[in-house]
Amino acid sequence: MATPRPPEVGAFVHLEHVNFRVDDHRLATLYFILGLGFTRDPCRMVGVRNMWVNLGLQQFHLPLGQPTPFPGEVHVAVPDLGKTRADLEAVAPELKGTAFAVQSENGTLATRDPWGHAVRVHEAGKLPGHLPQSMPRVAFDVPPGAAEGIARFYREVLHCPAEVAGHKGAREATVNVGPHQAFRFAERKGAEAAPAHNNHVAVYLSRYWETYDALGERGLIMEPHSSREQFRFADIVDVDSGAPLFRIEHEMRSLYHPDFRKPLVNRIPVPYPVD
Repeated sequence: MATPRPPEVGAFVHLEHVNFRVDDHRLATLYFILGLGFTRDPCRMVGVRNMWVNLGLQQFHLPLGQPTPFPGEVHVAVPDLGKTRADLEAVAPELKGTAFAVQSENGTLATRDPWGHAVRVHEAGKLPGHLPQSMPRVAFDVPPGAAEGIARFYREVLHCPAEVAGHKGAREATVNVGPHQAFRFAERKGAEAAPAHNNHVAVYLSRYWETYDALGERGLIMEPHSSREQFRFADIVDVDSGAPLFRIEHEMRSLYHPDFRKPLVNRIPVPYPVD
């Protein structure tokens, strides 16, 4: 039997970080560093207003602000799920009274950080890829009927491979955003009533100016190109009518961005490719 081919990589070549606002870096340290086993970046954002958390080649960015969890979850991988469960249980007493939660579910850990952001933890060896820690996907709950249009938007406007599976009213779009990385948009009843949130995702992309112009022609640029080689957009719309389908802020980084391919400090060694 032939080995299945991995999906082609499109214009999005790397999912770099997810940004959550939090209101207490001590609680963030307990959950992300001591509980999940990730590493606070010792070189960048080491002050008291923001903290960056490294997991392999990716990060969480955790600026201080009003937390607003989004409907969906961030998926992460760790080398030993049993150890992570024990570490999370060890910090649980200090997180009492917050939204923190952890439970085993279908071979993963379904967790919530102290503010209710959902983070699902997988064991790295059971996922494609070779990194002991990573962020393989971000999953979003979207209104029924939106998945097909979202997939088409990513394919035709953002040049990303995207597929849709499932049955009517419960379909899911999977968008390839880098090697062994995906966004998933799952149709859920009630998702259209979800409150607004202030989180974002950050990706590196090729075809940068082509994508910038395509979004600009549709009036979708929310923060224009800057000297740091990035821009932002948030609204995913129907390709034909322009009707809104879903909103999630994207920090879109050029391959000329100064942070592209920067090494990240991790307490668990990352097997960087050798040229």
